[in-house]
Amino acid sequence: MKKSLVALAVLAVSGIASAQSTVTLYGIVDVWVGTVKDNNLSQSGVNVTHPASGNGGGLQTSRWGLKGSEDLGGGLKANFLLEAGFDPSTGTANNYTNPFTGATSNAIFGRQSWVGFSGGFGEVKFGKMWTPFDMVKGSGAAGFDSLLFAPATSVWASNSYQDRPGNSVYYETPSFGGFTAAASYSFGENKTAAVGAGKIASMNVAYANGPIGASLAYQSEKATAAATAIKYTQLNGSYDFGVVKLLGAYGNVKDGVTPLTGVAASKTKEYQIGLDFPVSSALTLSGGFARSKSTLPAGAASLKRTGYGVAALYALSKRSSLYAGTQSAKETGGAAERKTTTYGVGIRHTF
Repeated sequence: MKKSLVALAVLAVSGIASAQSTVTLYGIVDVWVGTVKDNNLSQSGVNVTHPASGNGGGLQTSRWGLKGSEDLGGGLKANFLLEAGFDPSTGTANNYTNPFTGATSNAIFGRQSWVGFSGGFGEVKFGKMWTPFDMVKGSGAAGFDSLLFAPATSVWASNSYQDRPGNSVYYETPSFGGFTAAASYSFGENKTAAVGAGKIASMNVAYANGPIGASLAYQSEKATAAATAIKYTQLNGSYDFGVVKLLGAYGNVKDGVTPLTGVAASKTKEYQIGLDFPVSSALTLSGGFARSKSTLPAGAASLKRTGYGVAALYALSKRSSLYAGTQSAKETGGAAERKTTTYGVGIRHTF
């Protein structure tokens, strides 16, 4: 009997020891040099602050992170991810603003921090991660869906959505013939004696098979239980002809705000179209046009915004790329016309 117990204990320990686990250090360093012009005021420098995209990189926000996975057997895995953003031009952290309280956080892992499980059922995450709306939002954007050169920058009201609110539960299905779906719910922690906490609910349905890509996403945000919900809906599509890739998206925002002036809008309708053109195996050109119209409450005149973006991406290697581009946006219908223009060149390195 004792020998059997010892044998079982040895087998249990050896089973635990044989479980495969990995931890990976990864990141992006993206720096650009250029000029941002907002009406008649301009600023030039390295990673210049943009009125609609902050002081991130030209293509992506610089970041570093740790991610890991442990094989639990039977197709089940335990996963985690911790990710921090930073501005390489100064070395400072890119801080996160809480969507429920408006407070800026100095969190170490302000971009993502979650743990969860994955298997044949799909994947479940708990913590702070990108919402399902954000996961597909850029799939129809030209200009490489960059922070600076996408045509919808400074144009789309839906760019003001909360991309990673935290305190979240997230589920994504496995792929069924190219179809996937995801949903998340973010719990607000701003309850007071008089007002209940806010919440953010988000979901998507996506299809990717061969040259076709399509997705439909929805997100509802309430700052508090008593607040009016801001509702975002977006339809994206793409078709890769080989010689060129066609991109398009249509969005609708209810009870949101306009991107440049921050004026409350009862309804906004917007779209963008674009092309990705691979000139060679190393060089890709991308450009497009975007438009947005916001209906304001109390009978005020509508605000209209148009914009275009053009960018070029040259791959020096699998991990290092050079890029250049320009983006311009104009808003009309308000007390005064407002225009922003950006020019820049940069380098992105991934590790």
